[in-house]
Amino acid sequence: MDAAYKRLLQKQGYKFIGEHSACKTCLYTSKSIASGGSCYKQRFYGIQSHRCIQMSVAVNFCDLDCIFCWRKRNNSPFGKLDNPKELVDNAIEAQKALVAGFGGHPNVNLKKWGESRKPIHFAISLNGESTAYHRLGEFIREVHKQGHTTFLVTNGQFPEAIATITPPTQLYVSLSAPNEKLFKQIGKPMHRDGWQRLMKSLDVLKILRKQGKTRTTIRLTLMRGITMLPEYAEKFARLIKRANPMFLEVKSYSWLGSSRERLEKSNAASYAEIKRFAERIGRHCNYRFFDGQPEAKVVLMMQEEIPGRFLNIEN
Repeated sequence: MDAAYKRLLQKQGYKFIGEHSACKTCLYTSKSIASGGSCYKQRFYGIQSHRCIQMSVAVNFCDLDCIFCWRKRNNSPFGKLDNPKELVDNAIEAQKALVAGFGGHPNVNLKKWGESRKPIHFAISLNGESTAYHRLGEFIREVHKQGHTTFLVTNGQFPEAIATITPPTQLYVSLSAPNEKLFKQIGKPMHRDGWQRLMKSLDVLKILRKQGKTRTTIRLTLMRGITMLPEYAEKFARLIKRANPMFLEVKSYSWLGSSRERLEKSNAASYAEIKRFAERIGRHCNYRFFDGQPEAKVVLMMQEEIPGRFLNIEN
């Protein structure tokens, strides 16, 4: 991958585990080990934040350039494809190294710190578009073979990959705009048919839920004054009904990193605003509020309580 971009990521705390794959300690992993809180995925789904690896198998490539993203986009060619099994082993070793220093933190929970060196959750969501990695299915299979869970986040630009890979434990499709015009302005897709690709991914999500192959999720990232206008609530609801996900997560844009060059702090909504807008969307598509995490400014919406929503993974 591009050498200068790789150096930038390393400076930001990324630990490379392959040519185009890397891990980075999540803020909530750090907080959990230091008894300072946990990720909303723990609150919503029961994962253990201190045992979660935040990683990507495509840090070198993203085909969107979202105005709200705090990361720098890069489109380096893949070249050599990383070996899936080696990536799993390397990720676990990298996580051990990344959390090693927390043992000396004054507020460390020693039990959690010890457990953090034996991660069981893989959040494939760190940077780049992981579905562009042609061996992603093999990687997910290997993670599951070792008894771990996978949470895959995709921008929906490769619907064929989403439809054919080994299903992750939970699949997220990110949605940031209620129509094609706004999608092009906000997501700045590399593909001319980016909106059509996203719509196909929503259709795939509906099929996957019907087949029971994975836990399906739509994640809305909203910006005050841009996508939180009242008239957009019903338009978002139509897209959600099209995908019919098990879970709907509605969260606010965060004024961080590179996004500060394109947006204002005022575009970051409050938790109360996010909750109100989510409930407005829900009235048009039969999803209702179930939980929320004010710190992360995110709420969880469902049609009804999902049996087995809280994962029970022992390893």
